[in-house]
Amino acid sequence: MIIVQNLKMPANASNQSIQRAARVLFAVAGADGGLTVAQIARACDLLPATAYRFIRSLEREKFLERRPHPLRFVLGPAVAELKRLEDGRRLLSLGGRVLVRRQARMPDASLVLLEPEGVNTYQRLGVFAERPGVLVKRRDFRVDPYEKASSLLFLAYAPPAVAGEFFRKHPFERDGVRVWKTRAALDAFLAEVRKRGYAQPPFPDAGAAHAQPMFRLAAPIFDAAQTLIAAVGGFLPDDHPKSTKRRFVRLCLDTAAEIGAGLRSPPPRN
Repeated sequence: MIIVQNLKMPANASNQSIQRAARVLFAVAGADGGLTVAQIARACDLLPATAYRFIRSLEREKFLERRPHPLRFVLGPAVAELKRLEDGRRLLSLGGRVLVRRQARMPDASLVLLEPEGVNTYQRLGVFAERPGVLVKRRDFRVDPYEKASSLLFLAYAPPAVAGEFFRKHPFERDGVRVWKTRAALDAFLAEVRKRGYAQPPFPDAGAAHAQPMFRLAAPIFDAAQTLIAAVGGFLPDDHPKSTKRRFVRLCLDTAAEIGAGLRSPPPRN
């Protein structure tokens, strides 16, 4: 009689294939110019044929990328994409909580979270004076490139290549002259933004979205590498006294600083 036993893997047992794939990625990470199949096999203590199977699987999922002549492998775009998704989702979840809590301190003000995407700026989240405590999520809400404080903040800190692309996509003579009159006036304002550390346009926002002129600004959110990745925008009626406006500026700066500090700290363990 043949007895067939159903052998089950212990619940806490690790998956060797996943472990080996992870070892391949760590072996390739940081290797100047990439590694050959033989080098990866030696680094991971694998047979070359086994190593190549893992390499091909990781390559199909874009975790590895090949460089020809001679054939070598480097980390692929999926690795950076995972980090971008993690950072983006964490930005929105953390930012939403902070916006709601901070806006409660000045219920007649509105706070929004904005991100740059290419040469455009998008509003992602907002807590508005009309509905205090209610977090509004936006999907594809693009803001004006020359009038909005957040767009100007991102432009002020943009690397030269990104700034050049901005002016190609949004020509000043077509889109900016209505607001700024001259390019020199815009450039002087952008220099002031970098000196001050936040963007506060010298004119109230009188767009169709508001029934009255609004006092507004945008405060930067920096990542661990001190790269500007997002902004906290804020606005309230322009007829508020100067003391209230000063308190509002501090509120926006502190909100952006809290979000940035949260992103730079390790995520909390569940």
